[in-house]
Amino acid sequence: MLFNEILSSLNKAVSYIPSHSSNNDNDDGVLDEKKSIQSDNGMLERLKRSGSSRSLFKLTVSMKKSWNSSNPSITTVSPPSPTQAAPLWKEQVDSNIKAELPASEIHRQEIIYEIIRTEKAFVEDVRYLIEHYVTSIQDSGIRLPSSLIETFTILPDILLLHLNVSLQLLCIQAIMYPVVPSIAHILRDLATQFQMYESYLIHHKMAISEIANARKKNNKLGQLLKALEDDIPQGRFLSLESLLTKPFQRLCKYPLLVMTLLRATAPSHKDHALLSDLHNQIDCALRDLQERKAEHERSSEEDEFPRKFGSFGRFNKFTSNGRYKRAYNLR
Repeated sequence: MLFNEILSSLNKAVSYIPSHSSNNDNDDGVLDEKKSIQSDNGMLERLKRSGSSRSLFKLTVSMKKSWNSSNPSITTVSPPSPTQAAPLWKEQVDSNIKAELPASEIHRQEIIYEIIRTEKAFVEDVRYLIEHYVTSIQDSGIRLPSSLIETFTILPDILLLHLNVSLQLLCIQAIMYPVVPSIAHILRDLATQFQMYESYLIHHKMAISEIANARKKNNKLGQLLKALEDDIPQGRFLSLESLLTKPFQRLCKYPLLVMTLLRATAPSHKDHALLSDLHNQIDCALRDLQERKAEHERSSEEDEFPRKFGSFGRFNKFTSNGRYKRAYNLR
């Protein structure tokens, strides 16, 4: 593509949600696009203020120059609309283009497109969770357990993070179409933000237990959940519990997705070293999250002990605020 074409594609991808609203009021996807557009406007403004689109533009132009300088040209075709989830690579690419690529690169592209597709699907799930359940529950005035409050509070930040990632992936897909040379840079930036999940990982299991308890007791929260679920159109049903596990499931999939892409990338490929470093980075980030969660659980158990069994009496002088002093080694 020419420079102006790249700029046009990037601007179209970043601004696709507002421009998409006039033509898709009757969309029959998992989400009502009209509602999705409204909720995304504020998020896109925050992304623009943060400079994400400028950084992405610099990255994609650099990648385009680097890729074109060291690889044979591929037939230019129109990219898919960035308003749609990326279909399977083999389902949208012309057979003549496939013939120009080795089988190994075709396999790589199929994996990359699957990562792009599933990232957008995850964003839609979290958006649906917030729009259909979280907002309604928060606006109901029902007193909620602390675990639900903490879990609900972090979900908009998780959505914003992954919306940003999904938009970047769709931008690169549109600009580099039909062959996306690398998405490691985007996933690397995502991995640096995994600490955001700490509060979610600490509280989401208890939140799910509280939801089950509310259903069993059929209290105000349980009755509201039943009403919300009765309002879900047939064929779109996703319970609050299943949706609350989506961030955890997605987080656990990144090591497998990156490893699958790494194994499909030849050691001589210039993306191989980036993917190898990325896999190590994700592994370290998830281990750190696991340690932080375990530390919180240990601390909670120590706080619970005095409440269950009373004061330590004269032994309190060996503790700090009633807690045993312990040292933990992070591994």
